[in-house]
Order: sequence, then structure tokens, then C-alpha cells
Amino acid sequence: MVTWLPISRLEAVAGSTPTHRAARRKIPKPLLRVGRLLLVVVVGWLLLRLLRGVDWSEVGYALTHLSVWQIVVLLVAMLIRRSVLAAPLALLVAGLSYLRAMVNDVAAAAVAMIAPSPGDVVLRLAMLRSWGVDTTDAASGLTLSTLIYYVARLAAPLLGFAIFWAARGFYAPFAWSALLFGAGAAALLVGLLYAVRAERTAATIGRLLGRLLQRVRPASQGPASWEQRLVSFQSHSAERMRRRGWLAVLSQLLLVFVEAGVLVLCLAFVGVELDGPTLVVMVCSFMVVYPLTGLPLMGAGVLDATYAAFVSDHTAVEATDLVAGLLVWRVAVQLVPVIVGLLTVVWWRRTAGSASA
Repeated sequence: MVTWLPISRLEAVAGSTPTHRAARRKIPKPLLRVGRLLLVVVVGWLLLRLLRGVDWSEVGYALTHLSVWQIVVLLVAMLIRRSVLAAPLALLVAGLSYLRAMVNDVAAAAVAMIAPSPGDVVLRLAMLRSWGVDTTDAASGLTLSTLIYYVARLAAPLLGFAIFWAARGFYAPFAWSALLFGAGAAALLVGLLYAVRAERTAATIGRLLGRLLQRVRPASQGPASWEQRLVSFQSHSAERMRRRGWLAVLSQLLLVFVEAGVLVLCLAFVGVELDGPTLVVMVCSFMVVYPLTGLPLMGAGVLDATYAAFVSDHTAVEATDLVAGLLVWRVAVQLVPVIVGLLTVVWWRRTAGSASA
């Protein structure tokens, strides 16, 4: 997560050095090609498994015959989802209202969907500064909220596996996913907890960054200035985490269940009959594949095929209903937020421009 624009420019400069290029070449190109080929084969197999036997006319009918009350319920569910997503930002940025946190979140989500990173981060910082939020507070809150979100995202398979094991029994693919992503979540959480307590480390990193910047750009600020910046950033982060960090973590764990509930709602609206065992499989399967939402376009294709494969292995739900429900879900969580987010960006630019005038 990029926090300060000068740091991002530093990384861009560092990325052009021979040392960085040499580090990237440590992975042999043939190995990368084999890995990509295996990924394509696995995804292709999953997609063929999903699409085999799909009645596309039934899918089209399901998508175009949602009732008005179902659309209203989905819109309410989207509002709840966005409010939970924005909770860490509202909790961790001092002086930021909940409504503005939601506006900032949905606008960044729209930009991230259509523009490369870190465009969404630049927009978020610009919006927060236009609302009078201190730059250090803004950078600290954005960094912490993003890290907490990724901790929850990586921990989701562990939750899904635990619930499935307790309700249905041991399932090896879920166990491997829980082990892999759970280890990542634990490592990220440990690093986060260490970072918000390591004032001396922040000071050391600040001095090193200052010296490196002076070598690259002699006119830039010196080690003392960068040390002060990073210590201030670390102290802000530590204070906010001590006061409201646990609430932010709980909100993102709640988000995992909200996300799964939205998908189950979409599947129910296209005709999937829900009972206790089927509901457990649907929720747990989504939790297990939830880290795939971090891929471009929220893992479109990969996530859908993997989720459908898990659900088909343990239920009698037809592939046609799964495809229809997943398409409704993608419209709800991807297309609608992009439209709302772009309108929000236009509104913010006009209001910010009129305020500055």
C-alpha cells in the first residue's frame, strides 16, 4: 500500500536500478512459463467443468426476471456491504465521518476497477486532503485499513474450513487453502503488530530513506526530515490501532460473512433452493476462495469456476443456477459500485473545485 507520493516515486526510481532488475531475474523464465501454463490449464479445466451443461437461455431468463423487490433487497445489501467495507477507514482516520469514508471507498473501488494502481490510492489521498484531513493521518489510516482488510481476506479460508469441518467433515482442498492463506494472514498480522510498536525501526528506516534520496536527488530533504516523517507516521498508526484497531479487525471479519451472504442471496434469487447443508457449503466455499477476489477484476473466471466446482462437489445445485447467480453477484458487487463510484468522483471534483474557488 503506497502511502506518500514521494515514497512511491522513490520506489519507481529504485525499481529502475540494476539491483532491482537482478532480483527480479532470480526466478528463471522457463519456470515462470511453466507456472503460467499450469495456471491456464487449471483455470481452463475448471471453466469447462463449470460451463459444461449450462443452459444459457435459462441463465438469461434468470438475469432478466428479477422482481422489483429482489432488486431493492440487493441494493440494500450493497449498501450494507459498502458500509462494512468503509468501517476501518472511518475508525482509523481521525476526524473522518462515516459517510465520507464510504464515499472515499466507493470512489477508489471504481478507479481501481478501470485504472492501474496506485491511481486509487492517489485519489483517496486527494479526497481526504480536500476534506481537511491531515496528510499523516490520511496515509496512516489508509495503510492500516488496507492491511487489516488483507489480513481478513487471507484469514477467510481458515474460517471457512473450520465451519465446514465442524458442520460437514474434513475436506482436504479446504484444509490446504486454510493452511496456505492462514499462514499468510498470520505473517501479515504479526508484521502489522510489530510495525505499530517499532518506533526505533521507523526512525532507522527514515534515516536510510533520507540518505538514499539524497544520493539520487541531492536537493531532496535529508535523513532527519525523513526520520521525523516516518516516526510521526508510526506514532499516528500506533495510537489509532490502540484505540480502535480491534473494532476495525472485527468489522473486516464481519465483512467476510456479509460478502458470503450477498452471494447466497444472489443464488437464491435465481432459483437455487436453500437448505441447511447447501447453505453451509455455499458459505464455506466462498470463504475458502475469498482471497481470489484480490486478483484483477475480483478474480473473474478463476473465482467463479473454483467456487462452482466446490459447490457442485457437495450439493445437487445445477451449473445453470450457479452461473446465473454468480453473474447477478458480479453485477451487484462490481458493475453497480463502479457506476456509483464514478458518479461520486464527478461529484467530488465539482464540490472540491467550487470549495477551492
